[in-house]
Amino acid sequence: MRRNRWALPILVAIASTAGAAVHLHEGQLFTSARKILIKDRWTPVPMHTDDHYVYEGVEKQLVKRGFKEVDSCSMDSSRCILYYKRGQECLRVDTIGEQLAVMKIEQWSRECPDAPPKTAE
Repeated sequence: MRRNRWALPILVAIASTAGAAVHLHEGQLFTSARKILIKDRWTPVPMHTDDHYVYEGVEKQLVKRGFKEVDSCSMDSSRCILYYKRGQECLRVDTIGEQLAVMKIEQWSRECPDAPPKTAE
């Protein structure tokens, strides 16, 4: 069976109409993913700068190491939510892992930190 050499460019063009591609994959180490995001001009969004939020556990460790984009981390499963912005685009990145060296990407979405919660359909 002969492959259609135009299939990939068409898919890329379709993907680009919904916003620029995000170069992440599930299971990717967070530190590697963050470097790629910053290289792709995604800017970490500093969270809790004016609301006197008290960081705990993994959150506290991330903030101490300069990861100001951390919104929150669950205490029971070490899932963290971090936010990035590029122009008018937002990116929410969810990670899992108790230590920075082993934190991995779990999922991501085009969600802004100040967006209202999504309602179930």
